[in-house]
This record gives sequence, structure tokens and C-alpha cells, in this order.
Amino acid sequence: MNEKSPQLEERAVDLFYQLSSVDRKRILSELQKENLHLNEMARRLDITATEALRQLQRLTEAHLLDKMPDGKYRLTSYGKFVLDTSSPLDFIARFREFFLDHDASLLPCEFRARLGELSGAKLTTSTIETMNKVVEMFKGAQKSINASVLGFELLLEVARQRLDEGLKVRWLMDESFLVEARSFLRSAKQLPEMRWTPRILGNVNVTDKTAMLTLRRNDGAMSYYAFVGEDTSFLRWAGDLFMHEWENARPWYP
Repeated sequence: MNEKSPQLEERAVDLFYQLSSVDRKRILSELQKENLHLNEMARRLDITATEALRQLQRLTEAHLLDKMPDGKYRLTSYGKFVLDTSSPLDFIARFREFFLDHDASLLPCEFRARLGELSGAKLTTSTIETMNKVVEMFKGAQKSINASVLGFELLLEVARQRLDEGLKVRWLMDESFLVEARSFLRSAKQLPEMRWTPRILGNVNVTDKTAMLTLRRNDGAMSYYAFVGEDTSFLRWAGDLFMHEWENARPWYP
């Protein structure tokens, strides 16, 4: 069959249609947790059994669900895959205003595809709150601090203090900050492991307990709007992103 046939294009349109309904999305989310009978689903969604049946039949016809011999509905393997791959879109839509003003295209494509892993994060929109939170992160770290920053002497000073306490600290800097950093660090007795890159995509701060992400605005300026989270998926995502940038950066010694 021709890969560009109208029939295959219609499949994509139908899939987006199925996901466009709040009730159908809620059904899929509930079935991610456990298999359910019709009446159980109606109670969960607070809708009539007739309406629940109508939506379940739509999703079954779209091969996202199937009905088991015991009468319960479950996700198909196709349905599970659709939900997994659509989670980044859910996250992006939830924070639409942020992504209208910030350049997420700077993120490597594999990390854009994993944005759903940030679903448990909170967005801070205050400069003071963001700065206080990152200082709190550094002071509360127990094992390590990985930070990619454009500047912020205060944060580097806090990181140096934690380094003196035995923590492992990696510091990734934007090239534009190197001259200022050299002056600031000249008298330091102990320094974190440092690297630089021509242009960092944002601030990625990761400790063993908390992760934070900021991105550049569309005009290229850095932003104090930050996603902050402590769940395992965000920590993994942020840690992977930091190491991706770190491994492609150049070592630096002031």
C-alpha cells in the first residue's frame, strides 16, 4: 500500500480526533491505571452509562481499546504506545503560554520527544522565587550538583561552598561568561569541574534531589521562568540533558 495513501492519512486524522475529546482522553488515562467495566468507567468520569458506552465504542473502533471476555475494557498495545508518545503534547499544551515565549527548539530532538517526563514539574514565574529555589537546591544537595548556567556568581559561590563539603560539582558555562568567571575564580583554592560551550540552551540544574530547567526566550535572552521538580522522571530527563551538553563541551581552567 502506498505510504501516502488517503486511507493512511485518514488514520492520523482519526487518531487526533479521538484524542481531541476530554472524555475520551480521561478514559484512556483511567485505563492506563487499571482495566474497568462500563459502569465503573461511567462513575469515574461522572457521566451516564450511555455516554460512557458511546465513547468506549469509539475508542474500540479506533483500536485504542479492546473489550476482554470478563467485560472489562483495556488499552491495546497500540493504545499504550499512543498514550506514551502523546504525553509531550499534553505537557506542551498545558504550558502553552510558556512555549509561546520560549525557544524549545534549542533542545535536542530526543529531549523534545521526552518532554512528557516533565509532567510532574511546577513552573515558577518569579525571578526571586527561581533564584531562591536554585540556591535551596544547591544547599540541600547531598551527593552532587550539575549546573549549566549563563552567569550567576552567587550560584557558583554556593556551589564552591558545597564542593568544600565534599560534594561532586560540575559547572557548565556559556562562553560569554568566561572572562567574568576567570576574574571571580582567580583566588579560589578549590574549583568544581568546569567546561564551557559556545551557547548554552538554558539553565539546567540537577542535584540528587531536585531538577530545574529554564530556556532562552524567543529573542535569545535568558529567562527566569523555570520548571522545578523532584520526581524521578524529571530528574532522569534533566540529568540526561545535562550530560548530553557536558559531553559535548570543552574543559576549562581559569
